[in-house]
Amino acid sequence: MFDLIFQGTQAYNQVGLFFGALFFVGLGGLLLGNAIYAQLHGIRTPGTIAGVVESGGNYFPVYRYTLPDGQTHLAKSNVGSSSTSGKETGRTVPLLVSAHDLNDAQPANNYVFDIIGLVLFVLGIGLAYIALTAYPITKMTWIMAIGLSVYLAERGYRAFMPRGPRVSLAEWRQQRHLDQPAIDLADVKPIESLVSSTQAAQAQQKQARNSRLAMPLLVIFAVILFAVGGYQSLTLSRLESAGLRAQGEVVRLKQESGSGGHSTYYPVVRVRLSNNSYFEFKDSIGSNPPGYRRGDQVTVLYLANDPQRSAMIDRGVYWNWAIPVVVFLFGGIAVLILVSLRRSRQSPLPLSTVAG
Repeated sequence: MFDLIFQGTQAYNQVGLFFGALFFVGLGGLLLGNAIYAQLHGIRTPGTIAGVVESGGNYFPVYRYTLPDGQTHLAKSNVGSSSTSGKETGRTVPLLVSAHDLNDAQPANNYVFDIIGLVLFVLGIGLAYIALTAYPITKMTWIMAIGLSVYLAERGYRAFMPRGPRVSLAEWRQQRHLDQPAIDLADVKPIESLVSSTQAAQAQQKQARNSRLAMPLLVIFAVILFAVGGYQSLTLSRLESAGLRAQGEVVRLKQESGSGGHSTYYPVVRVRLSNNSYFEFKDSIGSNPPGYRRGDQVTVLYLANDPQRSAMIDRGVYWNWAIPVVVFLFGGIAVLILVSLRRSRQSPLPLSTVAG
């Protein structure tokens, strides 16, 4: 009975992690795919800021640009913020216009969705790694996966399928204002008429101060991540090239308490060598509920000159390298954020100058 409860809890956590991984990988992949598609197929052209549209305390720039055929268009940015920096009327901006919707544009050097998509995608890969390596795949895993799939499908059906009579396509578009013009010129106003030059200067100073504080922290964070990723990569390279493999047995689980009173269980593995000697080591990856039980057989990778300190459970080349790769990706994300902050610190034309 205890084994059944243990396997059920373990399978529930594993399947939940895997479903979460699918969600984040799918959403991150969608954002990254759209961003890459826009970069490859978007129309690059200079534009000028005609004004902004205020919505919920955020300002969305509206650009005026001219295509090679001589036609002039207005496009509303799909990215807005509460900052007034870079939104001065008449400011020239390099644009990336959607090839399918000439009313949709964004600054050509804006990588907000790229970074968000990459973060979500990496998070999904990390959850998938934990789901596939911290827990064994058993029959209970498949049973739990089928059960949760049926449950989610039923909840999704109830949430998305209309309970009343279905409306026509025209009514649906009218309810969501899809047939209205993309840009209502009555809503487009100069940023100078919405925010005084004093308020704009204070906001820009605050943004610059926050950037100055964040940039050193991002540099330190990126350096630490690249250092950790480099150290793990060198260690794994040495193990893969000069290490030995042997069969080991999980002899016990070591419980360690973390923040918030949560416990993590690490497998302690005993390895018997060819000369009938043996050594024990604690694997560096733990989980809750535990991914291993006493008596489980595992493959161990170690160095002959220092087996106890270098040993690790061998999860295959792909999964062995997953952690260093994820660390390097997060370091790259920190660098992208750092570059974005550095660009935002480039002093824009003050509102008072434009207004005057």
